[in-house]
Amino acid sequence: MTRRGKAKIGTPDDVPWLFPGGHPGHPLTDSQIGKRLHRFGVRPKQDRSTALFTLATEVPAAILARMLGVHIKVAVQWQQASAGDWAAYAADVSQRASHSDQS
Repeated sequence: MTRRGKAKIGTPDDVPWLFPGGHPGHPLTDSQIGKRLHRFGVRPKQDRSTALFTLATEVPAAILARMLGVHIKVAVQWQQASAGDWAAYAADVSQRASHSDQS
């Protein structure tokens, strides 16, 4: 007999998942976690995109690509879409240094 449902017997300390599934030895599926989050008003895809675009405005494309394991062209596209253009970064930093010297 295959047990179905959300019943969980005990809480073993050796469970490696934050969200154990209804089937022993398996985590919740992505879709099940998504359904639970939607009930609380959390939209995972939308929130993920927001986080990625925010990160793209704060980190140069080369570092973003390495950190996330994406192609450099993808990281550049994210930066352009989020208006986080790092092409003038060095010039901006040098201008800040000269402005603070004048104060």
